[in-house]
Amino acid sequence: MSTPALLRVVTANVQSFPVDALSSAQALEDLRRNAEIGDLVLLQEIASRYRPLVAEAFPAPEWQVYYGRPDNQTPIAFRRSLFAKDAGEVTLLHPAVPGRHARRYTTYLRLRHRGTGCEMHVVNLHLVAGAWNDTPLPDKDDRAREWNEGIAGHRALVARLVGTGLPVVGGGDYNRQLRRYRPLGTEVDGQRVRYAVAPGSIDLIWLLDGQGAHWRVRATLTYPGRDDENPQRHSDHGARVAEVALTVSPRPPVAEPTPEEETPMKQPFGRTTYGDVRPKTVDWKTRAALEEAERRLGYRLTVVQGSYNAGGVRQSAGTHDGGGVVDLLAWDWKRKVRVLRTIGFAAWYRPAVPGLWGAHIHAVLVDHGRLSPSAAAQVAAYRAGRDGLKGNRADTFWRPDPIPVFDYAASQRTASDPAQPPVPVPQSNGTGPAFPPRRDLDGIDTSHFQQGRLDLRAAQAAGLQWWYAKATEGTTFVDPTYTKRVRQARRAGIPVGAYHFARPDRGDAPEEARFFLATADIRAGDMLPMLDLESTEGLSSRELTRWTGAWVRTVTRHLAGRGLVGKPIIYTPFDLEDGFGCYCWVARYSDDFRAPRVPRPWQRAAVWQHSNGRYGPVKQVPGVGAVDVNAVHPDVPLAALQVRPAGATAQQQNGGPPPTNGQHPADPGASDPLAVRAALVTAARSIEAALAGLPER
Repeated sequence: MSTPALLRVVTANVQSFPVDALSSAQALEDLRRNAEIGDLVLLQEIASRYRPLVAEAFPAPEWQVYYGRPDNQTPIAFRRSLFAKDAGEVTLLHPAVPGRHARRYTTYLRLRHRGTGCEMHVVNLHLVAGAWNDTPLPDKDDRAREWNEGIAGHRALVARLVGTGLPVVGGGDYNRQLRRYRPLGTEVDGQRVRYAVAPGSIDLIWLLDGQGAHWRVRATLTYPGRDDENPQRHSDHGARVAEVALTVSPRPPVAEPTPEEETPMKQPFGRTTYGDVRPKTVDWKTRAALEEAERRLGYRLTVVQGSYNAGGVRQSAGTHDGGGVVDLLAWDWKRKVRVLRTIGFAAWYRPAVPGLWGAHIHAVLVDHGRLSPSAAAQVAAYRAGRDGLKGNRADTFWRPDPIPVFDYAASQRTASDPAQPPVPVPQSNGTGPAFPPRRDLDGIDTSHFQQGRLDLRAAQAAGLQWWYAKATEGTTFVDPTYTKRVRQARRAGIPVGAYHFARPDRGDAPEEARFFLATADIRAGDMLPMLDLESTEGLSSRELTRWTGAWVRTVTRHLAGRGLVGKPIIYTPFDLEDGFGCYCWVARYSDDFRAPRVPRPWQRAAVWQHSNGRYGPVKQVPGVGAVDVNAVHPDVPLAALQVRPAGATAQQQNGGPPPTNGQHPADPGASDPLAVRAALVTAARSIEAALAGLPER
């Protein structure tokens, strides 16, 4: 075991609102004191006028301060002698609310500790104020709703980080006392959460172990704010410090199982947890049935109430007291209920009843073996065609006949048998698979996260046909690797494309598009420009659709002005109200064949990003390493995904068949607007000619 690395983690809100809260001299003094006591410093309320003060208090030769965005007020500072930055990202926490606050962000870093070589995740945020204190406010309910939405996203992020196996440290201004609410609960994905502040604090520091990397809190200190009897900061918040030790253990060798060895089956009624946001208690039998539902649905399930929850929710009338019972989120309820019933659940959609419960799906595993009496009565009602509620109404939704019973032992044999066939590929209206049916290496996409030397000959020998490189993000970030990667791809003869990571705001789509076009070197034969739409930034579906349309139009018109033809391809998980005649690119990573969800209005996806270098069938690409790997729909020729000169067709470009009948080959439901218009004009002329030939009456 290695010698522990000793670190000082600080969280400090340096008050900047109202604007006269602190003088520049007071803010600078607080910042300098915070730098003196820390090695890793999480800052909040760093308004733009404070940035020069931060640069003075955390000088560049010794410190690096990561903002990520020009309007981010929650930067993270770290000592260069102790840490090296591997990656960084800023995501929206709260949209701007006039009169309440500007946009707020979650700041994320992946750092490498120089002494141990251990990588770690670091998170900093500032949640909305006024939701949980005693101050009467007219918008208190809105603040509470905003806070709850923010903390739900925060929990999901931390769960994903823990899932990587690296240690995590985070904190910030949570604006809710720890003694009243633990924002991450007591554990995340099986790892205990260590809170390193006093119970009365709203400014938090927390730590989560990784695989072979363990935290120990040695001491905690508080430097009180100005309202304390003995203030040591000018801000209304004090500074919190946690002195921690990070111990990194060498990983023990993993014994390879012999062919005779078998993994013992989990006891069906042993307790575990399940769910993709805040996992709930279930048993292994229920978990296996839910995993099968996920496999068929193609997405993760969010469990809002689990099993063995005696007395937990009065409205449940005891149905969750035993095993085999869960409540799920209600979205896509028709598909969920149908799949759950097919597997062996008595499942119903429960519409919202004001004052009683919100809309949800209630599911009881038939013949579970540990059902509570009230849950068993619901199964009997389900078999009789009733709704399982007190009113005993008829249930008119589809149900299988005969009603199946989930076989736990068989499910475990299937799960451990690599020879089992993959899940059948869903079809889309009889027109072929809804996504690429094979998870091959067709193309990769990279960004500044992949900065090493690449061997493109090895990658091409492994099957690489095309490559996307990140060019820009928002309106300020240019990927430092873009120009080099494009040059490498062209030298190797690999079709290359540029993508833009969107930070949508209601009016800035043309600005983001122009910023992208100013950097991206797009030529005939290149891959179509790609819009990476992974964050709504708080926009509604309609607003996001309008934003996307404006971005697509700006890029398309720019290319047309240069004598080029090619609509951007859209990479997104979000439903839109219009696809704008663009191809769709989806993502879904899994080691088994879990299908991606194709967002509306598309019926099929042209590209599936099926691996991210950690999960998926292709985890390493020769010559590249761990990277995002993509497969193209077999109905889409490569030329259809490439920019072409005006007047040239996809067929002329590579000899493959171009789209016909105004339809995209990978999305028969998405018509080309120009082809539709031409067809309508032709039809109108035919009608006019027919009318002209009719005798007058």
